[in-house]
Amino acid sequence: MVNNQKKNRVLDIFYRAFKGEELSVSNLASEYEVSTKSITRDINEIKNFLADNRDVVGNSELLYSYQSKTYSLKFDHFLVSKELVAIVKILVGCRALSKEELLELIAKLKNLTDLQDCKLLEQVIRNEMYHYHEVHHDCICKLS
Repeated sequence: MVNNQKKNRVLDIFYRAFKGEELSVSNLASEYEVSTKSITRDINEIKNFLADNRDVVGNSELLYSYQSKTYSLKFDHFLVSKELVAIVKILVGCRALSKEELLELIAKLKNLTDLQDCKLLEQVIRNEMYHYHEVHHDCICKLS
């Protein structure tokens, strides 16, 4: 039972890092009601996994910020904000999708950028979508 809790905790920490959360060892220890030493071991397991599986995860790293005293996960394959803005502007400019389809696609694209860039993009995307008018076609073609 204890071993299963540890596995779930490690996976939860990894998932939180994957979603862009900055991880504080002391906050995690309080939240999971374990020692900071246990959380440090969990983080080291994640770091070892990333290092041992570069063929699968690429150059992903769990990096420590001495300034904020937190860990964050960095990926090479995330889109940077200017790349995402360019893609969104192209999609908006072509006006080939309904507003709902476009919003759904943009939401998926935002998952490919880190949390910090994602927050900055919200205002840009909101402005683009405010002025968006889809082209109405005679045929009804929906994305599946």
